[in-house]
Amino acid sequence: MSITAADVKKLRELTNAPMMACKKALVDADGDPEKAAELVRERTGAKMDARAADRTAGEGLVHTYLHAPTPGMPAKVGVLLQLSCETDFVAKADAVQQLARDLAMHVAAAKPLVVREEDVDPDLLAKERDFVRREALEQGKPEDIVERIVEGKVKKVYEDWVLLNQPYVIDPDRTVAQVISEVQATVGEKLEVARFARFEVGG
Repeated sequence: MSITAADVKKLRELTNAPMMACKKALVDADGDPEKAAELVRERTGAKMDARAADRTAGEGLVHTYLHAPTPGMPAKVGVLLQLSCETDFVAKADAVQQLARDLAMHVAAAKPLVVREEDVDPDLLAKERDFVRREALEQGKPEDIVERIVEGKVKKVYEDWVLLNQPYVIDPDRTVAQVISEVQATVGEKLEVARFARFEVGG
């Protein structure tokens, strides 16, 4: 199958990858744009994460999500989520818009408390550690086992409280952080959840 300049241009607009990388991906994917985009993501994902770490996400969008228990009934859960990126152009991309919608829905369902690990209140984490340590010692666990139990609890706390650490509700085999990283590699810009707020009637 012949690869046209228009095909390459379209894939570049979708992924923001270099022209030659887009052309090679299209050739390897026999012209299939979806397979080509996936190849670009696989080949540039790790590099993209490294480059994006030092860049500033000063643009983006705010997405609202409302969840009603049954159609036609008043919403009982609402979420406001700010997804940041580097340019207004990418904020309008379908992949980024879809990611914002899916992440807001995830927040509604999974009830995270903070975005990232460093946002966890250290005092609350210390109390969790102390409680688990005391409980394990009272059960007569050896000291080395106690520390492993405590660290296991901390990991579970992060999975429960931290958005980026949570299993993604749409695909629990991946974390939210992995999902964001995959879309980031596709659009070629840094993406990050700046903040969110979750509201629940009676919650």
